[in-house]
Amino acid sequence: MKKQFRGHHYIISLRSRLILGFIVATCLTGIVATVMGIRAINKNTIGEVQQRVRQDLNTARFIYDYNLTRLASEVRFAAQGSRLDEALSAGKIDTDEALRGLVQYIYAPKGSDRLTRLDMLAVVNVRGEVVYRVFNPSAKGDSIISQSIVERCLRESTAHASTEIMDIGVIRRENPAIGERVSIPIVKTPQSVEIEKDRLTEGMVLLAAHPVFDKDGQLLGALIGGTLVNNNYTIVDKIRETVYRGEKYKGRDIGFATIFQGGVRISTNVMTVDNRRAIGTIVSKEVYDRVMGQGKDWIARAFVVHDWYISSYAPIYDIDKVIIGMLYTGVLEAKYRDIRMQTMWMFLGITFLGGVVAFVISLGMGNSIIRRIQMLKDATKAIAEGNLDYRISRESFDGFDMLDEAFNNMTKSLKDRDDRLQEVFKRLARTERLAALGQMAAGVAHEINNPLGGILLYSNIILEELPEDHQARENLEKIIYQTERSKKIVQNLLDFSRTPSGEMMPYDINRVIETSLSLVKDQSLFLGIDITTSFAAGLPEVKGDRSRLEEVFLNFFVNAADAMDGRGELSISTGLSSANSVKIVVSDTGKGIDKAYLPHIFEPFFTTKEPGQGTGLGLSIAYGIIQKHNGIIDVESEPGKGTTFIISLPVAMGT
Repeated sequence: MKKQFRGHHYIISLRSRLILGFIVATCLTGIVATVMGIRAINKNTIGEVQQRVRQDLNTARFIYDYNLTRLASEVRFAAQGSRLDEALSAGKIDTDEALRGLVQYIYAPKGSDRLTRLDMLAVVNVRGEVVYRVFNPSAKGDSIISQSIVERCLRESTAHASTEIMDIGVIRRENPAIGERVSIPIVKTPQSVEIEKDRLTEGMVLLAAHPVFDKDGQLLGALIGGTLVNNNYTIVDKIRETVYRGEKYKGRDIGFATIFQGGVRISTNVMTVDNRRAIGTIVSKEVYDRVMGQGKDWIARAFVVHDWYISSYAPIYDIDKVIIGMLYTGVLEAKYRDIRMQTMWMFLGITFLGGVVAFVISLGMGNSIIRRIQMLKDATKAIAEGNLDYRISRESFDGFDMLDEAFNNMTKSLKDRDDRLQEVFKRLARTERLAALGQMAAGVAHEINNPLGGILLYSNIILEELPEDHQARENLEKIIYQTERSKKIVQNLLDFSRTPSGEMMPYDINRVIETSLSLVKDQSLFLGIDITTSFAAGLPEVKGDRSRLEEVFLNFFVNAADAMDGRGELSISTGLSSANSVKIVVSDTGKGIDKAYLPHIFEPFFTTKEPGQGTGLGLSIAYGIIQKHNGIIDVESEPGKGTTFIISLPVAMGT
């Protein structure tokens, strides 16, 4: 009872180890794959999103700069396309009705097809004094030369356009109707930078200045025009429309754009929880310090108002290169976060499924192994009790056929001990068979010839012992045939990989070809083929293994004959391809090779012939031989027009 318990303990332990081994291997592989997969996807996803955001920021910059350029064009149009020079020269700009009409022409009403709506437009004289304001005609005579863009335009007599910060009082003087847009209440949000103000008292303006000259080129003054960015959503909505094209995720816009004045949003399509534009909210401290403090772009994860975005920020400069704000684009991180989570769950699901499959497989295999061990135990007990006729039934697909065979051979040798010589023979055969099987199991990838040899040897022995009329002879003959064919294939593979074994000597390539041709031209396959040769005289010799080179040419000749089905023209020519190489051209008028097959014709086992008519190794071997001779093979072929092989071999040194 104790022994039985110990035996069962061993069986259970073995089964458990098998199951545990399969599950652990599968789970470890799955976990490693999951971790590596998630890391790779995170890296690639984040990299891809950041690249997209970087491109989005570049597009946003382009749209922003385009609006500034368009503003400058409108101001230039007004300055050059009106009688502004005459009015300034005459000093009657505020009474010239025709001039007023031209100046106000660029004030595009809402809904028109005209260019950007201007919020301010003023004419100054050469001293920077305002002589006329389109949107506040009564306010004039004051000097705005302190504005850098005006001072630079008058000083340099050139046009300028830039983004500027203007005090609310200055903006109201230019256009009283837009003052309310400047005063934006500041809304503090989580992680935002500290700003002491409760309300903005300055506005961000796209400003353009264009000089005005008289007919003699003398500077008379300038035309100053601008658009207030505060609470103006034209640019940010155009950026979102152009870059993100209305893309949504779970009902939310996936992309957003914002213009900051300092760290405060003054124009944005980022929405608050109550579905209002997040005007007046503040940027995070980390972003503010990097962009506003250091003047560098910032591309990373950022908390925007109430959610996380993959964001990009770029500084906005005024004409004096002072950072006055930021341009922002960002995409909702939730989409990519969900992709990561879905991927993680997918990998974990695959790992779990793999563990279940491994458990089922290992349970089945464990039971099979235990059952076979129990059978061996019963057989050993029967033999120990003297039953030498006991045999284990072989199950070819359970992996124990070798063990069953060894056990049965052992009982057979014990039973046949009276015939010593036969016993020795069978023992030797069994030993050799087991040795061959062991070698195959240990190195089948490198020693495949050994088991094939064992199969061929023992198949012949059994065939010799069977009567002529035995029904198994036909099957054994098929085994011998297929084994010999397999050995030939393996040998061809070895030929393909080995270096030339003969002596490398200088040879006349023409004579080598003639010898190869003489071996096949009288064969039945070539009787209907016209063979033409054109050998160049005085060719330098080629150094190589003659027998291997002949093998190459024989292969080309036979392949050509097969391609022509025994009827056609085979052309062989030689010549110099360069001063250091000899060229051999072999052409046929056969059916040709499809272009899709040309890249593969030198691959081992690739063939276009019918099954059983070739192994697909001939051209591979030829290619390998020529390569070992430092040569090159090229092929040209068209379906229905034949095939041409061009072999180039280096000439022997000193010839």
